Amino acid sequence: MKKVVLGLTLLFLGSCTNPSMERGFESLNKEVAELASAIDDLDINGLMTQMDSITQDLQTAESDINAYTLTVEEHIAAMAELQAKFDAMVLQIQGMTEIVDGMIISAEGLATTEQFQKLLADMNEFQQGINVLVGSADYDSDGVMNSVDKCPDTELGKAVDSDGCSADQL
Repeated sequence: MKKVVLGLTLLFLGSCTNPSMERGFESLNKEVAELASAIDDLDINGLMTQMDSITQDLQTAESDINAYTLTVEEHIAAMAELQAKFDAMVLQIQGMTEIVDGMIISAEGLATTEQFQKLLADMNEFQQGINVLVGSADYDSDGVMNSVDKCPDTELGKAVDSDGCSADQL
């Protein structure tokens, strides 16, 4: 491009003999040379290389995000499965508690009070352990435990505050 501009400039300079035009063309040639130098200083090839690198980085980031999303979805599915198992266990424990209550009534003369008190203490301790597990779970995977999560159904991938709420839930 520089050569074309310089060639056209020389063509015009060669056909003109007017001194004021020659000074104008000299000034124009100087400005064209400065423009060509500025274009060379831009390092277009270097900029293109940087753009290619940025494009590759963005493609890698997109791939990483897609892989992360799949991993999070797998974890959510696994947590839903664990939640279903946990819910089934809670129902079993409630059923066992009812059975034990019935056994206490029907076996009043068969066991000592101390034995039943120990059994009840063990059941209460077991129930407290289950309550701790429920409280420390994070069903919506937002990093805030259920026991303190004020927005327990936060959409996956949304940024949340310390209460577990995203901006659109506030």
